[in-house]
Amino acid sequence: MSDQSPAMAIQPREPAAEAVPESAPSARAERGEQKYAQVLAGAREVFLASGFEGASVDDIARTAGISKATLYRHFPDKAALFSAVVTQECKRQADHHPELACLAMPIGELLLGIARDSLEFMLSPFGQSIYRITVAESERFPHIGESFYQSRFLRNRHRLAPALAAAAARGELSAGIDPDYAATVFFAICGADLFHRRLFAVGPEPGAEERETQARRTVETFLRAFGPPAAARD
Repeated sequence: MSDQSPAMAIQPREPAAEAVPESAPSARAERGEQKYAQVLAGAREVFLASGFEGASVDDIARTAGISKATLYRHFPDKAALFSAVVTQECKRQADHHPELACLAMPIGELLLGIARDSLEFMLSPFGQSIYRITVAESERFPHIGESFYQSRFLRNRHRLAPALAAAAARGELSAGIDPDYAATVFFAICGADLFHRRLFAVGPEPGAEERETQARRTVETFLRAFGPPAAARD
């Protein structure tokens, strides 16, 4: 006779639940991100070579190394894809300045670095193509123009404005400036002359020395307009 009570009897173990790899969802997400990046890379190449009108979804899919079905899973049409390319490129250029997070940097030094990079983007073949395509297609596809305006102009303005406000508080700029307006003026000065010469294919492509001169003149002109009164600088 067993001396174990029913309560102490060994109960059969339930079969262990089948383990589901935790990495499966993240792996799928990573593959999705890779495909998304492939689509944008292929679209960038095709848009740059053929323009918006000349680019076909077939060409983009073939250049990206994906199927059209995969492309359409990420983007409903060519206009949405172009907007994504514009947003990505403008964000990449705007985010090239981590120093904007350091509001204590001398404003002249900060602005010179931004002017150099802005000119590099505006005068590059891709920057020129993006601008031309966006202007040409914005009437038919307003969201293309809106995407470019927000990711290029507004993003640049909103990232620079706090640095200008901090410089005004330190006395490096006029105390009464409107930082948003001042940021808009800075980028407008930066694009003067050289950008429009390249846009309309007037004269040879500006070399490194001419670009550097334009960047420095941009900063000098801005500081004359928005710097503190002469008495405050003395």
